[in-house]
Amino acid sequence: MLKIAALAVRAFLLLFGAVVLGLSVTLAKQQKVGSPPSETSFGSFVGAFGVLISLIGFGAFFIEKIPAFIVMAADGLATALYLAGAIALTVALKPVPSCTSDDDEARYQRFENKLLNGGCQDVAGNQICPGIPDQSVLNGRCQRVQADYVFEYLAFIFGVAIIALSFVHHRSGGSRSAAYV
Repeated sequence: MLKIAALAVRAFLLLFGAVVLGLSVTLAKQQKVGSPPSETSFGSFVGAFGVLISLIGFGAFFIEKIPAFIVMAADGLATALYLAGAIALTVALKPVPSCTSDDDEARYQRFENKLLNGGCQDVAGNQICPGIPDQSVLNGRCQRVQADYVFEYLAFIFGVAIIALSFVHHRSGGSRSAAYV
């Protein structure tokens, strides 16, 4: 039963990693001026790292040579990175009061936010952001950033769960072939 639960949690971690990677890469590709914000690039790294660790974790179910403590340590690192990425995105999006509000303050904050505007440049004293054709684009990007950090928080929670399941299984004297739940 414990092994089935661990497989399910591992599958969710793989899914969450893929979603984080996809959302972060999509946001990075929308950057028109300059390089993508560091929070977006970090999110791409975290998603890719999470997918890799999830695949290694799946391999540990079936390959006896992969030590349980190595996979648990890798899961711990991936879990910490998911939390760091989620916090970074949350903090960077904090000045934006709402992704869908039509009031002037919310629209201005979305326009000014480096995660959402696709990069801006100063042209003759005016800030020009070529990546923003209209307000609906900003709203969509804002919602993608929110989805990105929500999936990172979920991956953090499931990462803690897989570490706990692995620890319980290891403490209960699980077999070597299933040492990492």
